Amino acid sequence: MTEFAIISDLHSNLPALEAVFRRIDELGLGEVLCLGDVVGYCAEPEPCVRLVMRRCKWTLMGNHDWGLFHDTSEFNPLASEALVYNRKLLKPTLFRPGRRAPWRYLEGLPDRMADHGYLFFHGSPRNPIMEYVLRSDEHFDPEKLDEIFRLIDRPTFVGHTHHPGITRADRHFTPATDDNRVFDLDEPCVVNVGSVGQPRDGDARACFAVVADGKVEILRVPYDYHRTQAKILAAGLHPALADRLGRGK
Repeated sequence: MTEFAIISDLHSNLPALEAVFRRIDELGLGEVLCLGDVVGYCAEPEPCVRLVMRRCKWTLMGNHDWGLFHDTSEFNPLASEALVYNRKLLKPTLFRPGRRAPWRYLEGLPDRMADHGYLFFHGSPRNPIMEYVLRSDEHFDPEKLDEIFRLIDRPTFVGHTHHPGITRADRHFTPATDDNRVFDLDEPCVVNVGSVGQPRDGDARACFAVVADGKVEILRVPYDYHRTQAKILAAGLHPALADRLGRGK
């Protein structure tokens, strides 16, 4: 039986990422896949990148990873501010040549992957880096979901929205909760694995997924988000980036 973990949207939150890897190790899972957004929002991009480089089988390019190498004007002001700060910490210089490995790693990330009979994207099958598959799409953009489901023929995993759950072929989204967190992978569907570093579903705990025996389980891990908040504030980033971590928003 193949078992593996999926992480996504780490966003330079080292305490959250370390807590998730501790839980993965406790579960005895040797294979970890990453759906991207290793950087952004928080204040410790380089150790997060190096940990992902060491521990993950592969990593996809998320929109914030992409933003390191492009103009950030299309990001909201808080995201742009954090990306500029992350770029400053990661970009190699004459005096910091040791940054070349994580910088080149992020620059060369693919935008999609097929593995273990499943499909993987950061955003969506239509636009792997930028497009959100939203829980509201079933009501406000069903045509988008129709097109997405025409592009997939098997269970598909995404991140990007920071809202864990599953969208079935009937186009209905079911959020993952502590009481309803295991889903069958028996048909084409879109599974959002949630966010390690910046959950937005009202639950401050880090989030990741485990796939085993034709099912996916969404797991939550408490971590000391006060440490991350302190590092964000010490870096001079906007206090709202710290505040939201405690609210899971």
